Amino acid sequence: MALQAKEHIAEMKNRLIAVLRSVSDSFKSKKALIDTKDAAKNCGGALKNACLYTAKAVKAALTGQRQAVSSLTSPVARMRNAIEGGFKKMGGGLVRFGKGIANPFIKMARAPRLVAGGFRSGGFKGGMRVFFHGLHNNRSFFTTILNYTAPVVGIMILVNVVSASADVTYALQIANDGDLVGYVEDESVFTNAQEQLRQRIIRTDGTEATFEIKPSISLVQVNRNLVSGVDKMTDSLIRMSKADVSEAEGLYIDGDFYGAVTDKTLLETILTKTLDSYRTGEEGEVVSFVKDIQLREGLYLTDSLISSEEMENILLSNQQAEVTYTIVEGDSPILIADKNGIPYSELKSLNPEIETTCLIGQKAIIATEKPFLSVKVVKNEVYDETIPYSKETTEDSSQYKGYTKTVQRGKNGSQIVTASVEYVDGYEVSREVLSTVVTEEPVTEKVVVGTKAKPTYRTGTVLSASTGTGSIGSNFIWPVNTGYVSCGYSYGHKALDIATSYGTPVHASAAGKVIVAGWYYNYGKCVVIDHGNGVQTLYAHNSSLNVSVGDYVSQGQQIAGVGSTGYSTGNHCHFEVKINGRNQNPWNYLG
Repeated sequence: MALQAKEHIAEMKNRLIAVLRSVSDSFKSKKALIDTKDAAKNCGGALKNACLYTAKAVKAALTGQRQAVSSLTSPVARMRNAIEGGFKKMGGGLVRFGKGIANPFIKMARAPRLVAGGFRSGGFKGGMRVFFHGLHNNRSFFTTILNYTAPVVGIMILVNVVSASADVTYALQIANDGDLVGYVEDESVFTNAQEQLRQRIIRTDGTEATFEIKPSISLVQVNRNLVSGVDKMTDSLIRMSKADVSEAEGLYIDGDFYGAVTDKTLLETILTKTLDSYRTGEEGEVVSFVKDIQLREGLYLTDSLISSEEMENILLSNQQAEVTYTIVEGDSPILIADKNGIPYSELKSLNPEIETTCLIGQKAIIATEKPFLSVKVVKNEVYDETIPYSKETTEDSSQYKGYTKTVQRGKNGSQIVTASVEYVDGYEVSREVLSTVVTEEPVTEKVVVGTKAKPTYRTGTVLSASTGTGSIGSNFIWPVNTGYVSCGYSYGHKALDIATSYGTPVHASAAGKVIVAGWYYNYGKCVVIDHGNGVQTLYAHNSSLNVSVGDYVSQGQQIAGVGSTGYSTGNHCHFEVKINGRNQNPWNYLG
């Protein structure tokens, strides 16, 4: 086995030497690549055989044939030396191969100098002789270059042809009286362009220029770059009008055209300053125009242009518009004026009856005009809010109905509220609570009430229903003739709650005019009667209503039926007395 290993290692050595010689010689001939490939194949076979027999020798050594191992050592060393020498020779062959490639280029670099020398020594004929002689001697080089460059050039041409084909599409060709207007993807683009054209041909005096379009449409194949959008098609149409046109910036508000200016800098400055005047710099604040404002660059009739000063006057002007505020619980005329940042005298002039008709849900006029460019501001606000306390009532049969005793005073709690608030022109229009964090829990108010039957109710003088006016005194009657006072008048409850059965008739406490008859926020089904002289009574949580807004009622006339609608617990009549918009204790008027 050892002898066989030696023989095959010697054979591998000879093959390797032959391979290296073949590689060296191949680089000198035109068949360099083919010879190198064959040489590599032979080398691979030799290495394969060497590895095979080496593996057999190792196997023999492991089974006790130590002599094979000792005889293998010397040939392996010689094989290693042969391989190292072979690779050195291969490296030299590669260097010679590189020089063979570079030499033609070096000669070509020297060619201009040789041709110039030919011109100097032999004139024009001498220079041309040297030039053509150089071409003849290096014809193989140029043939090689042509063989390599021709496929590349062909591929580049193919790519360009494919790219050009990809840019071709089908489109609608628009012509007007035989003149080409342009190409569009579909008819909607042309329709929108016609609509935009009508806006651009409006003169400053409001009249519209006459421009008749007689389009003819056909399907054609064109380059994608020729297909027009709405703006480009509009420009093409307006050019065909033969009218005086100019490049300008058109102002569109909610789709309506307001004019065009040649200098858009001032226009953009006005819009930016208008928005900036409402910015506070708070984090997350969003400031925008209420209306959709667009600036469109393009061709416009010269008659559609207005000066920058005229455009400024339009944008910064005010327009007649009624701005209102919805009254909420706890509001008073002075508080409403303070909330909206206007003097109380101005509020009263806009709302002459504000002091007598300050009811929840009603709208108060706070302005009669607003900016032409309304601005909307949306931002998050964090503020403290009171949590109203609840009431817990305990009955005491030893006390008359109407008796109340507070055994534990209620206390409002507090919470931190984060809300998204929307303002328009500085006035709040909506508020959405995002989160609340309770900082102090409210304390429940505990009240003891009497349940013992009360003596007959006192009645007073009947007021005239024709005028709805009369004096204030002990001339109000109880709104219901049965039941008991389940909750009296207090700081947190500015009314009397008279508990009685469902459907019990509710009577007008005094004569007057009905100003509210219907669902009224947390009051549910509610009736409000105006008795004149700033006096009003309110009857809430009814199950049914017997009157309508505008009716005049007499004292004692049935106006509703007891119920528990709205924010209510149990059937009862919620009765309030207001004088000049402020709640009064009904006990002072019922006796």
